[in-house]
Amino acid sequence: LGAMAFSTFVFDTLDVATRLGRYLVQELTGLRSNLGAWVGTLITLGVPVLVIWTTPDDGWVKFWTLFGASNQLLAALTLLAVTLWLYQAKKRIAFTLIPMIFVLITTLTALVIIAKTSWESSQGVDASLINAVVSIALIALAIFICAAALKKVKASKA
Repeated sequence: LGAMAFSTFVFDTLDVATRLGRYLVQELTGLRSNLGAWVGTLITLGVPVLVIWTTPDDGWVKFWTLFGASNQLLAALTLLAVTLWLYQAKKRIAFTLIPMIFVLITTLTALVIIAKTSWESSQGVDASLINAVVSIALIALAIFICAAALKKVKASKA
C-alpha cells in the first residue's frame, strides 16, 4: 500500500510539473495551439533529460538533494504566507511561525552547504556548478521574500 501511495504521489507530481511547465512555455512563447502544447511539453521534459544524460552517473543524486532542499524551502515559504495571513487576520500565529522559522533556518543552512560543496567540487560547467548557482539563487529569493514579509509586518504596525 505504501509503495502504491508513493508511486501515485510521484506520478501525480510529475504530471502536474509537466503540465505547469508546458503552460508556462506556451504563455511565454504565445504558442497556444496544439503545436504549442507539443513544443512546451518537449522543452519542459527535454531540458531535465538533457541535463541528466550529460551528467556523470551520480549526477541525479546532486539534483535530487537540491530538489529536496527546494521542496522544503517551498514548505517554509508557505508557512510564512500562512503566518502573515493569520497575523493580518489578528489570529494566533505561534503554531505556524515556530515551524516556519525552524524549517527556514534548516533549509537555508542546507542550501548554503549545498552551494559551498557544489561550488568547491565543480570543474567548469557541470552538475555541481548548476547546483551551486541554483542554490545561491534560491537563498537570495528566500531572503528577498522574507524581507518583503517583514516589510509588510512593519507597514501594518504603522
